[in-house]
Amino acid sequence: MTTTTESPVKSTDGGLSWAGTAVRIAVRLAREDFPRGDLAALRRMSPGSGQDAPAFWRLAARYDLLGAQEVERKWALIIHGIALMTPTSAPDRAASSAHDPQTSVGSALFGSESSGESGFYSELRLNRLLAARGDVLQVLLARMFRMLGSGGVAFDWREMARLILLDGFDQAGSEGARQRIARDYFRAEFRVERQSAESAGQ
Repeated sequence: MTTTTESPVKSTDGGLSWAGTAVRIAVRLAREDFPRGDLAALRRMSPGSGQDAPAFWRLAARYDLLGAQEVERKWALIIHGIALMTPTSAPDRAASSAHDPQTSVGSALFGSESSGESGFYSELRLNRLLAARGDVLQVLLARMFRMLGSGGVAFDWREMARLILLDGFDQAGSEGARQRIARDYFRAEFRVERQSAESAGQ
C-alpha cells in the first residue's frame, strides 16, 4: 500500500523526526512538573474513537502533530500508550519513563531475560498483534500498553512509533517494523532457553 494521505513520518518541530518526537513526549510525560490530571486524562483517552482529552490537543499543538485526521489518530494512540506506560508511583518520576532505548519492543514483550520469566506476552498474542492491521491493531496495542504499564515495563518507543505510524501508509516499512519485533522476541526466547540448558548441564 502506498501513502494515501499526509505522511505520518514527516519531520516535525523544527526538523525533528517522528522518532525523536515520540521520545520527547515520553520524557515530558515523566517529568515531575507534568500535571497528574493531564496524565490521567491521557490514560483514559479513547484514541480509536476520537481524541477526547484537551491534554492530547495541547501536546499535539506543542509538537506540531496537528494535520490529517488519520495522522492525529495515530499520534493519539502513541501518546495514550506512553501515558499508560509512564510510571506514576516511582520515587523519582523524572528518572523513569515509558521510553527505554536499551530495550527493544520484542524483548520487552517476551519478558525478563534476567529472571527467565516470559509472562507478559504469549506467542499467540504476539502472532495476533503482528497479523493485525488498522483498527484491530489499534485495539490490540491499546490493550498491550495497559498490560505492560501495569507490569512496569518500558521499551524503545522509537520502534513502536514506527509500527503505528507506518501501518497503512508504507507496507515495506510496516512489515520491517513487525519483523524486527518478531526477531527480538524470539531472540530473547532463545537466550533464555540456552541459559536454562546451560544451567541444567552444570
